Amino acid sequence: MTGTVQVGGREIAYTVRFSDRARKKRIVVTPERVEVVAPVREAEGANGVQDFVRSKRKWILNAVDHCRKPITATHKQRYVSGAKLLYRGRRLMIRVRSANVETVEIDCRSRFWVKVPKGIPEAGREATIARAFDEWLNARAASEVVRLANRYAGQLGIEAKSARICDQKRMWGTCGKDGVVRVNWRLMQAPLAAMEYVVAHEVCHLIDRSHSRAFWRLLGGLMPDWRERKSLLELWGRDCFDGVGRVGGPIVQSSGFL
Repeated sequence: MTGTVQVGGREIAYTVRFSDRARKKRIVVTPERVEVVAPVREAEGANGVQDFVRSKRKWILNAVDHCRKPITATHKQRYVSGAKLLYRGRRLMIRVRSANVETVEIDCRSRFWVKVPKGIPEAGREATIARAFDEWLNARAASEVVRLANRYAGQLGIEAKSARICDQKRMWGTCGKDGVVRVNWRLMQAPLAAMEYVVAHEVCHLIDRSHSRAFWRLLGGLMPDWRERKSLLELWGRDCFDGVGRVGGPIVQSSGFL
């Protein structure tokens, strides 16, 4: 069975596979195809599958674009006018100019406006801007992680003892035995939905440190669309950082719901 879904001015084709092992509908996006996997019992009512696909059309468009037009980690980030910097899942243009300022100043209004002290030598200018951007992202990530951790902990009726940013090479987030939630600051470059998923996931570990069915039920009550968000995170992590990050287990080189 095949079909198409309209998203704005784009038409995306998909195939449907009915599986006796599937308990619920899910969507798998790869560079080659979009596939809907549905329980066999859904075969009689094709409208249910079509309605499901329509309800996920924005996510499908996001996933297709991430999968087929990857921004790879092999592309060296530049910090000069005209370059683009990843932020909140988007690539925003950078505009750099010399100004009477003591340190690099960064403002984000639909693009990045960067003021650089006039006294900085040209040879060291780009490295100075790069360090300033990392500090800028770190500061915003720290504030965002605390805000989200408090929100999700409040919804679960618990208190987040501490929420901090980290710079781990192989993890997007952790929840230590000390009750501290740690989230990789580079998630400020990911779509907000992906960062929210990581924080919610780690906050749930304050209650259940395993990845049992009870844990996933707890996360599902807090964030019903966690599968879509997890899939988005995996796509983004693979395309932008060569799959180096993971949360709740190894990153899967597939864009299907898990």
